[in-house]
Amino acid sequence: MAQSPLPRISVLVNNYNYAAYLPACIDSVLAQDYADFELIVVDDGSKDNSREIIAGYGDRLVAVLKENGGQASSFNAGFAAASGEILCLLDADDAFLPGKLSRLAEIYVRDGVDWCFDKVTTDEAAQAPAQLKLTPVDHRQALGRGRFPSIPVPTSGLTFRRGLLAQILPMPVAQDVVLSDNYLKFAATYLGAGVLVETPLTFQRIHATNRYTGAAQASPLRSRIMIATGLELARRYPGLKALGASLAAGGFAQGELSGRALREQLAAATSAAANPRLAALDLWWRVTMKRARASLAPRKAVKAG
Repeated sequence: MAQSPLPRISVLVNNYNYAAYLPACIDSVLAQDYADFELIVVDDGSKDNSREIIAGYGDRLVAVLKENGGQASSFNAGFAAASGEILCLLDADDAFLPGKLSRLAEIYVRDGVDWCFDKVTTDEAAQAPAQLKLTPVDHRQALGRGRFPSIPVPTSGLTFRRGLLAQILPMPVAQDVVLSDNYLKFAATYLGAGVLVETPLTFQRIHATNRYTGAAQASPLRSRIMIATGLELARRYPGLKALGASLAAGGFAQGELSGRALREQLAAATSAAANPRLAALDLWWRVTMKRARASLAPRKAVKAG
């Protein structure tokens, strides 16, 4: 039997003010030993010299220059410009290890999966592993029952078949990080079967300006991300109503929102819950919402004496 032809791969880099790391990111892709790939770099309105760096690579990459609209808008714009059958996401402060694209192509051709997520390393000197440890994953039934999958892979380790990603993107956009990579991972694992590569093929850079991973400013943002991600999963995929409601309820339960931010999230959640598609909200959701509203009520003064 003839082997299936190797697929064209599109690497979608999203960049915002990461000029300090962008060359290493781009070079890691251009140095790949895989023949049929394209590199698309989406600059989300950077204020530094990112665009000069991108221009310096000429026609070795496809540049998508847009106004600032947030990371989700960069995913959407990169996908719209891509022609590959397999699509890889890559944050501009991260990098691919040598040989990643070749290994991915082998997995997609041999195993016929819908998605492939590889774990990352924070060791900048790491080299491509000689052998890969693969774990087949099919969480579709469990997700439909509201169970949370364990997928410890950040954005730069996510790859998808075009047909699957077309069912996820475009995703809602905002100026800030509103939908986390859990939105992409949970949607993908609900829609198709895949494989988790336990041996890292990607370098994740941890630094002082990380917007989310390991960042101190991520704490007050985490609740908003959980709530928005849960509501959108429940809205877009009827089979994820239970999981989406639990994720959003968990965002409220963390107690990291207060004042105006809490009021805004409660208004969004109340509006979403009125949608007939979200009618099947579980008890935990209702109890958590009640507690969240109660935290907004004026506290009665305690009499002295």
